[in-house]
Amino acid sequence: MENIIVLGIGNRLMMDDGIGIYLTEELSKQNPTSHVSFLIGESDIDYSLDLIMKATFVIIVDAVYSGKKTGDVTVFPLANLHEYQNLDISAHNFHLFQALYQQKSSIKGYLIGVEPDEVKFHIGLSQTLSEKWITILHDVSKAIDSLIAKYCSSLDLNVPSD
Repeated sequence: MENIIVLGIGNRLMMDDGIGIYLTEELSKQNPTSHVSFLIGESDIDYSLDLIMKATFVIIVDAVYSGKKTGDVTVFPLANLHEYQNLDISAHNFHLFQALYQQKSSIKGYLIGVEPDEVKFHIGLSQTLSEKWITILHDVSKAIDSLIAKYCSSLDLNVPSD
């Protein structure tokens, strides 16, 4: 049986750094499916790594400075994250991605990065990401559905339609 997880990471106390958590929480309400678990890792690296190591396929959702426009959504294969040295991944998540790199041969999955606007002490998203919320949610949901369908088809699995 496949263990597919969508893992929201980040820090709710640091404005847009919490976007991965907020998106994963909302998507778990909209897509309650039996074949995908929507989980929150926040900035707990050990907990997040434990969840990832138990998964057969993982999609991590996080804020990532990649030089694009605020609110843009980019998909990065986890196995190739080391090639993206220019990504400004927050310090608490950098250690997670270093650990994932060491396990890259056994981990199948992707990072969905959302370009943040502001990362500073404050609860809630910046005004810019709040205004783009519906578009970001749609783009991330579409990316997740596509990645899961691609993964399942590579294994000749039917994606349940719950």
